[in-house]
Amino acid sequence: MTDRYEVEVLLRPPVELTSAAVALCSAGVVLKAPQIMMMTPAVALFSAGCLSGLGLWRGRQAWRVLRYQRHLKRTPRYILSATKIPISQSVLFLGRGFRWNQTHTERLYAARDKRAERYLQVSVLSQWIRRKELDWEHTPVLKKLMHWTATDSALNPVRPPPAVGGDAVIHGVGIGAETNAVMPLSDRVGHMVVVARTRHGKTRLAEILTTQDIRRGNNCVIVLDPKGDADYLKRIYIETQRAGRKLIVFHLGYPELSARYNAIGSFSRITEVASRIASQLPAEGDAAAFKEFIWLFVNIISVALDALDIKPDFSKIRRYLSDIDPLLIQYGRHWLNEHGSEDWEGELEAVRDAMNVKSLPRAEQGKDPDAIALVRYLKTLGELDQILEGLVSVFRYDREYFQKITIAAKPFLEKLTTGKINAILAPDVHDTEDFRPQLEWAEAIRTEAVVYVGLDALTDAEVASAVGASMFSDLTSLAGHIYKHGIGKEGANGQPSKQQKAPTVVIHGDEFSDLIGPQFKTLINKSGGAGYELNLYTQTWSDPIAELGSEAKAGQIAGNIGTMIIMGVKEISTCEMFTKQLPEVSVSEIMAVSGVIDGTEANGSFGFTSNNEDRISISRVPMISPADIVALPKGQAFVLLRGSELWKIRIPMPSKVDDQELPDDLGSMLCQMRQNYSSVMDWPSYHRR
Repeated sequence: MTDRYEVEVLLRPPVELTSAAVALCSAGVVLKAPQIMMMTPAVALFSAGCLSGLGLWRGRQAWRVLRYQRHLKRTPRYILSATKIPISQSVLFLGRGFRWNQTHTERLYAARDKRAERYLQVSVLSQWIRRKELDWEHTPVLKKLMHWTATDSALNPVRPPPAVGGDAVIHGVGIGAETNAVMPLSDRVGHMVVVARTRHGKTRLAEILTTQDIRRGNNCVIVLDPKGDADYLKRIYIETQRAGRKLIVFHLGYPELSARYNAIGSFSRITEVASRIASQLPAEGDAAAFKEFIWLFVNIISVALDALDIKPDFSKIRRYLSDIDPLLIQYGRHWLNEHGSEDWEGELEAVRDAMNVKSLPRAEQGKDPDAIALVRYLKTLGELDQILEGLVSVFRYDREYFQKITIAAKPFLEKLTTGKINAILAPDVHDTEDFRPQLEWAEAIRTEAVVYVGLDALTDAEVASAVGASMFSDLTSLAGHIYKHGIGKEGANGQPSKQQKAPTVVIHGDEFSDLIGPQFKTLINKSGGAGYELNLYTQTWSDPIAELGSEAKAGQIAGNIGTMIIMGVKEISTCEMFTKQLPEVSVSEIMAVSGVIDGTEANGSFGFTSNNEDRISISRVPMISPADIVALPKGQAFVLLRGSELWKIRIPMPSKVDDQELPDDLGSMLCQMRQNYSSVMDWPSYHRR
């Protein structure tokens, strides 16, 4: 029972109660009637004190046994309002729990022994009440009584257990040693992954972590939510208001109220535009060659747009992939204005007039006559710049052949430019009547804004995946810029002003397998130095494996994750990924040995002998098994901190006060936010105090 014993035995009758009762009764007798014990008053007072101390000590031991057995039967409630969540500048609060060690493994094995079954069963009365609640559900009088017995109140002696399922024993083995489970903020730069099956507390944990990040300040908080969870957005809205911070909402499900975002409008090098688009296309087999051609064509288009001081966007790329002629004409005229002769317009017009459209070669048929004339005129000038040469080379492709080469990119671009989302993914920055904010990651990080991204994957998973991957690519590119130049604004010389301290960018990616793109590995592997802290949430580890198409690639991601939280996962391979990181421990157990010898001794004195003994056996077992993870109740998790510390935690459930704080309707909340738009990046009501 205590550390000095080889085997701890807590699943037994609380025999200490007997000695505690005797000691306390004896203390009362000695104190009230010392003459019976033939004691002087002083001796009686001293004896009563000693007996009372013995009774309390033994009673405390009995209470420990009873409390331990009670918590093995049912998981205690853990409710915490958002205002009570601890906020620290040095640690991150995860919940209540204890550090798991060899003792807890030994207790778990003991609780699953058949001899301990009687101590894990709920009372006969509670079992009877639960049955009658179903039998009398439609009985007019008795159903009112059953409604009272089903009330979740501390005054109810047959109070039903929390509806969390699972095996209460797993947390019950350490309930007496609970404390706040925290992880140092310095460890977050190593990134964190949360694995949990649906409706098991993953989003609630994300709310708790996001709440702390918002209130802590001195960081930019980015939430990427493929589902577009309404309650999650409401919680972010409330906490942002409470902290007095700026909130930017990008939501594909509400394009008329969403902020605008050009996923390919910001870059360190212009080649990133082509890389972000081409990376979304298949690269297996013959598709690899088409992917390279698409990269080439998109790069030529984006370079020309950049030279014209036009920001590339999905809509422009789609338009010019279908018809390069307008861009060639626009850039050709721009180049001739700077490098052509004084009368280049007259010379070009003469070439246009001399051209017979009806007798054009087959390769030029169907193309814009103005573009044909421009190409013929440029040919007479000799050497051109690289951008113009690229546009001309694309123009000279046979139209049908060009369409076949670029066909792979068109479905992807069509998804991102169809309907209302075209206005938020390809924003017109010159539209003075559109007051919706423009999301730019660099500006959001500089102003320490809170950014919520709802991708509405339940409505259109393809578009959500494409936009999410584009955002990760954009953030990866920005990380490289922060490495080199910091995040400060441009100085007087036009060069970025180096920021002394790297910004802290906390990214929460729910269902992150839907957001994985080719650059995600680079982001998780090399972004720590830029201040990025990734918090990733998924249902199983097979999700990123399926998305990446390779266990080796998924292993590269897993190798860059410092902290792992796992909650009630059903997939055994995911559980084993966690449990195989833990050492084996020694478990002691009592083994009863009985022996009988039936024989006659030589002198005839003994005819029968028996032997009964208890032996202690020690075996090596895993610290926890995959079955323990599968059996976790809702809202409970195992956490691997600092690479080797295993913690068992409970995540607090929201209180009714939290529900009262949340807006009733997501649409009305967004309308209220919409009324606060005043400029491209300014929401006055959310300014930091």
